[in-house]
Amino acid sequence: MRDNITVTKMTAEYAQLVPTWIYEGIYSLYNHDEDFIGECMDGNHFAFTGQDGELLGYFCFGAEARIPAIEAGAYDDGFLDIGLHIKPDLCGKKLGSLFLGTCLEYAASEYCTTRFRATIADFNKRSQALFINLGFHKEKEVTHAATNGKFVVVKRGEQPSL
Repeated sequence: MRDNITVTKMTAEYAQLVPTWIYEGIYSLYNHDEDFIGECMDGNHFAFTGQDGELLGYFCFGAEARIPAIEAGAYDDGFLDIGLHIKPDLCGKKLGSLFLGTCLEYAASEYCTTRFRATIADFNKRSQALFINLGFHKEKEVTHAATNGKFVVVKRGEQPSL
């Protein structure tokens, strides 16, 4: 399937599809409203598309991939933050490594870095395992300033702290 995935800048057409994606149960945290359409046209959002041009997922870089954390100094300098979202009906189908690997290759090429960071909901063990399997390590836990939800910050590109 790797040859069938293309990365492109997020378009308004693709952005309009994302709020129609419905994640169930605790994963509803990842549902977006109509505000997403304008927010993702900032040049830091990219679409994964299939051979037929179907939107399969998207990823973003920078501050958009972070949460507003209660903890001071939650995000140190020197890492490219990434956020990864896969279409709900593709979740749990063992495609995460393909999507994350493609995202990391794109980021390394376009941003000339191998130092990455992601913030993942604490309950999302599936996503945490994906990142850890691709060389990330758990750095710390942080708390969302608005919801008090717990999140895990994972990093790749430096030795784990002791």
